[in-house]
Amino acid sequence: MNLPLFAPESMNTIGCFSVALDRDSHLTHLRNATPILPDAQWLFININPSTFTDAGYAARLAELTREAGLAPERLVIEVLESGGTDVADLARATRAFRAQGFLVAVDDFGAVHSNIDRLLPLKPDIVKLDRSLVRAQVQLRDALMPKLVDLLHESGMFVVAEDIESSDDLMLAARSNVDFVQGWLFGKPSPNLAQRGLAMPLFEHVFDTLAQNRSTERFASDLLLMPYRSNLSQAVRRLAAGADAEVACAELLAMPCTMSCFFLDHGGRKYLPALPGASAKTPRERFAPIADSASGRWDNHPYFVEAQAKPQEVIVSVPYFSVTGLSLCVTLTIATQRAGRTIVAGADLDWRRLIDAAAMIL
Repeated sequence: MNLPLFAPESMNTIGCFSVALDRDSHLTHLRNATPILPDAQWLFININPSTFTDAGYAARLAELTREAGLAPERLVIEVLESGGTDVADLARATRAFRAQGFLVAVDDFGAVHSNIDRLLPLKPDIVKLDRSLVRAQVQLRDALMPKLVDLLHESGMFVVAEDIESSDDLMLAARSNVDFVQGWLFGKPSPNLAQRGLAMPLFEHVFDTLAQNRSTERFASDLLLMPYRSNLSQAVRRLAAGADAEVACAELLAMPCTMSCFFLDHGGRKYLPALPGASAKTPRERFAPIADSASGRWDNHPYFVEAQAKPQEVIVSVPYFSVTGLSLCVTLTIATQRAGRTIVAGADLDWRRLIDAAAMIL
């Protein structure tokens, strides 16, 4: 017969002991840090979820903090958002700690149990991204991190990237626009405070590199897009003069990165049939249900809206996944008049082929 390792009463005793030990560690941390903490600096304190959700502890910790000589506003309460804790309890505790003046940080976001629908009800001040995001496969992390950081910022949270151990990690964090970084690249754990400004050369180098990269990429992109922009402008002039669409766009369609040319009316619906270009994709059977775009409306797309707002000007979209081309593309558009009607003519370009060409230039 198998017996449980602990009886329920023992489990309760262990839980109480864990909370008591957690509270003692907070008091010790406060007493040790107060004499050496510089002005205008936060003190981070880790807290167990069961301690965090314990009724009345927010007020008690605020009292202990003041007794130690610090204002609660100087402390960041760092709690692990684990799947084993009820999100409503965590949200109530977060409100209680913030009401006492503390800031609240959620640690290890992106780990096994945490997810965005559990995070948003908490509304913490700071979110610390789990190291698994920094350590993810390069293409995944480069695509995911900036979008995740944008989402957290839009939700009113600061973002910390943990486990920064190399200049590449720091580059990713800077490119993703995180607010704070933490890791061994800046120093190992020590009983002494780090010298202020010690990491500044690392930050200066990363931001200088990013600025140079942006300038170079913009130049390469403008250079590569220039003939496509020029050919689209010429095609639109021919269309406005009444030329057949295939004749008007012949040169543009023959260019290596052109996937298609399309023509929309003032409401964003198909005005003329789309024409395949030199880089057109062969339709795949499994995407047959979405292959016909004849009934689609495209007036909600930024490249259509902006073209309507700036007639006769070439509009360039950001790279996006095209449902019609089933690949990453960039769209060029121009609004013009044809037979007394406003139309938007455009070209979808294969973004990956353009990037490969840019890499050869750079």
